[in-house]
Amino acid sequence: MDKAKRVLALVTVGILVLCIVLTIVFVILYNVTNSDFYGKAWRASAFCMLMLPIVIWVMFWIYNLLRGRGVKKEEKTEEK
Repeated sequence: MDKAKRVLALVTVGILVLCIVLTIVFVILYNVTNSDFYGKAWRASAFCMLMLPIVIWVMFWIYNLLRGRGVKKEEKTEEK
């Protein structure tokens, strides 16, 4: 399980780095060409760069809640 987590973490970091690089490239191309496509592309890339970590955090948070790890000890004993 540790290897899978490490691989997923590295893939996530790679995707974030790719989003950062693409955002910079799209901003430069938008400033040079003033094309509407590059304007939309850098906004979409920046949005993904911000939302990807948030979505991953929410997924882990929900997973922990469903597995019972996010519940306090007092609440667990009351259910039994």
